[in-house]
Amino acid sequence: MSKDEERVFITEEDGSDGVCWMQSQTVDNEEDEALTNKHNDRKITTLDDLISNIKFGSLHLKMLITTGGAYFAVCAEIVVVVFLSNLVKKEWNLDKFIFSLLPLGSGIGGILGECTFGIFSDKFGRKWPFAIAVSLVALFGIASAFAPSFMVLVVLRSCVSVGNGAVSSIVFVYLLEFLPQKNRGKCMVGVTFCGALGAVYAGGMAWWLLEGHSWRTFVAACSAPAFIVGVLAFCLTEESPRFLFISGKTYRGRKVLQKMINEPLAWQGEIECPPLEKRGQILDLFTPGNGWKTFNLGVVWFLQAAGYWGVTMYLPEYMGSQGVDPYFNMFTIFIGELPGLCLAMILIEPYMLGRIRCLQLFSFSTCVSLILFAFVKLDFLKAVFVIVCYFFMVPIYSILSTYTPEVYPTVIRSTAMATMYMVIEIPGLVTPFVGEYLLSSSINWLYPVVWAGVFLLQSIAVCGLPSETAGKALKDSQKETLMEDVAETSIS
Repeated sequence: MSKDEERVFITEEDGSDGVCWMQSQTVDNEEDEALTNKHNDRKITTLDDLISNIKFGSLHLKMLITTGGAYFAVCAEIVVVVFLSNLVKKEWNLDKFIFSLLPLGSGIGGILGECTFGIFSDKFGRKWPFAIAVSLVALFGIASAFAPSFMVLVVLRSCVSVGNGAVSSIVFVYLLEFLPQKNRGKCMVGVTFCGALGAVYAGGMAWWLLEGHSWRTFVAACSAPAFIVGVLAFCLTEESPRFLFISGKTYRGRKVLQKMINEPLAWQGEIECPPLEKRGQILDLFTPGNGWKTFNLGVVWFLQAAGYWGVTMYLPEYMGSQGVDPYFNMFTIFIGELPGLCLAMILIEPYMLGRIRCLQLFSFSTCVSLILFAFVKLDFLKAVFVIVCYFFMVPIYSILSTYTPEVYPTVIRSTAMATMYMVIEIPGLVTPFVGEYLLSSSINWLYPVVWAGVFLLQSIAVCGLPSETAGKALKDSQKETLMEDVAETSIS
């Protein structure tokens, strides 16, 4: 290939129709050749087609590492409170219901972070809200290790949860908007896999540090990953090209797309890029086209959070009461999540089960494993079945975090994720008190059976979800989403 070959760049936007024109200019780098079409052959393509025809490259890898690292740090921080229960109660001589203020404050902080940063992300971009959110997790995480009193600890951990909620509402949307269609399923589940590794990291730190060191050392160790990711978030990431195009910042969007290009694309022509001023409107989630899917998804997310935190929050105490080493068992449980996530990476693809049927399988299997856990007598079998429970339970988060942003258009995608994460904070305000009541019951099997019932309800609720999204293009505007919904309704 000669040095006089042509490479097509997106060079200008026609403000009248929201189309970005393509023209040729000379380049001398074969690897960077892209969009090879002459200016006079103006065939229109969508932004999703463009992104889906770009080979997974170095920028995608940087985004995957940074978003995966952020979710690693967030999940490490989220499970910290699970291991603090007994030690914090002893240090400050707390009543068990007073300790519940800690998860309660964390839940309120999470709602605040999700609400504000989710909407900010749709209005002002993904990169800076994401970087600021990770910084909040790092700074308040380390500060909470030095809390002089329980109430100060509650306040600081609540601030950590603001950052956790903010990261959770942005991280999946942020990565999704860079990914080619064929890479979406595996990469999105991969972020949750990183989150599971974060939980394993926290579990390992608890097993290593809590016996011979103070809980403060453990809290500080769990905040360390957030500092590393905070630097990466400012240095390695780019703004979402989808956000830049719909917000009218097409020049910056073109620059990001050029950084993503690694090989000649399979299409030729122009890109539709209509700017949209109305972004991040939470009421748009409840319009006639979105209202049912928002309600249905909210129910599924709510039941997932209720079941997960119901099982997890007091599991160390419950396993200890059953004669099983709680910290070692929690460590092995978190490791047990990883094969389940690997299975989800395979089954979530359109040529396998897809998103919805995968949700049904994992929800029902979680229910069955909890029932078996409730009624077996041997400690060894109890440990096995609770690991099986996490094998199926944790990947549900990854499937939902893949499916939900695919359902909504770019203009409200982050707001939608923030809304779902606000919904899942509600069980966090209630389950600590419910868990304390169930643990105090003389009926040993009551604790797991109640949460098994929650996952049974979830598997039923999944049946009402809107259409499958695996293998389909992402939408950028409400109009595109409505047109697709009308087309699917007419076909059905």
